[in-house]
Amino acid sequence: MATIRGTTPTVTFSLPFDVSTIRNCEVYFAQNDELLVTKAMEDCVLEDRTLSVTLTQSDTLQFDDDAKLEMQIRFVFTNGAVDATQIIKGKIGRILKDGEIDVD
Repeated sequence: MATIRGTTPTVTFSLPFDVSTIRNCEVYFAQNDELLVTKAMEDCVLEDRTLSVTLTQSDTLQFDDDAKLEMQIRFVFTNGAVDATQIIKGKIGRILKDGEIDVD
């Protein structure tokens, strides 16, 4: 996956189980061993066996295009069990002009 800084990508994760078994979750985005963005369950769209989350311009501008992006999801299931995905690595693309672009 390549995410470009200053954009609003939707990141979609394929899961090995139906999302109806999830009671709560958080999605983490980190670089260089520093947690940069956390998204709560209410920020996610859960359907069948997929979880999607949209990042904001502000979120992606925190990412360094010289470092790998690491992503992970932690879950609390309806039966009370807690689990996490393996850490997923992605690339960050650069932009020519830094900062947010006005969307209004």
